[in-house]
Amino acid sequence: MNLTSSRNFCSFQWEKMAASKDQKKIVLIECIAVLCCLLLADCNKIGVNYGMMGDLPPADQVVTLMKNSNIGKMRIFEANRNALKAFANSGIDVIVGVENFRLEELSSSLDAANRWVNDSIVPIYPATNIRYIAVGNEVLPSTNDVRYLLPAMRNIQTAIQNNDLQNNIKVSTAHTMSVIGNGFPPSKGAFSDDVNDTMGSMLKFLSEHGSPFMANVYPYFSYIFNRASISLDYALFKSTSAVVQDRGRSYNNLFDAMADTLFSAMEAMGYSNIPLVITETGWPSAGEDVATVENARSYNNNLIQHVLSNAGTPMRPGTSIETYIFALFNENKKPGAETERHFGLFNPDQTPAYPVNFLQS
Repeated sequence: MNLTSSRNFCSFQWEKMAASKDQKKIVLIECIAVLCCLLLADCNKIGVNYGMMGDLPPADQVVTLMKNSNIGKMRIFEANRNALKAFANSGIDVIVGVENFRLEELSSSLDAANRWVNDSIVPIYPATNIRYIAVGNEVLPSTNDVRYLLPAMRNIQTAIQNNDLQNNIKVSTAHTMSVIGNGFPPSKGAFSDDVNDTMGSMLKFLSEHGSPFMANVYPYFSYIFNRASISLDYALFKSTSAVVQDRGRSYNNLFDAMADTLFSAMEAMGYSNIPLVITETGWPSAGEDVATVENARSYNNNLIQHVLSNAGTPMRPGTSIETYIFALFNENKKPGAETERHFGLFNPDQTPAYPVNFLQS
């Protein structure tokens, strides 16, 4: 049910009820409850990445900041006990990451996986609403940890099952878009040859356990490395007409094209029903010529409205993709290029880097 249908529901209920005050009060309460649930559901389609490489506020203040900003989901890159405990009873959904350096041990030892789950997840769940465990980040296609990834995921899955949590917490891993070998047009999306074997086994794992495919999708990086063939408006959700036509499907933003490329790649391997979660996307506000406050504000606000609109993508219309913006904060101690310290929606002192609206407008 969307907001329009809920209004129709309330109107119908009101009209069919007798005109007594008590009955109208009951209907009014029901309608308010329906609308509140729908608004909360809208908020819960979009989240943020909570990185910690900076002089940042304590976790309890982060929770307050997120709730005040109507942010309903959070991804954290490690099982930081203090942070995860702070999110208890907050109503905020959580993705917990397993760092890449743990993969070797977790892949070779079920005992290690059981310890990690028993130490990091069991004591705080369900008070902290953990929905996913992301085992590793951007391991494929060519890091030294590739051979450990799937065995580690299987052991974490077994440890989750040992605690009877498999129906509530799903196990996956977050991929970079470099796992894609062919990315254009979207309908011809295919994984690269060097990940095909691993990806086939991984998709089988995800399908068997009802887990999503997770991907870090950055139109920003696609644009800066392909300026001759990608327009800035297309990357920023600002194109007013179709830029790409593909088998009768029209694309007016790069985000949708990249998402559909992933759907096509999974379909090409025989998996058409695995849901997609965009674990990272965003636009920096400083550090490069198109990394400006105006472009970051445009991208993230347009992204939020697109996700909350339930428009979906041309290949998956009417189905919003669960999406996490990178990042909550400008992390002033993060290494790497200058842009890496300017992806945040907020500064370390909790002031907005620029205005962002997490409610559907």
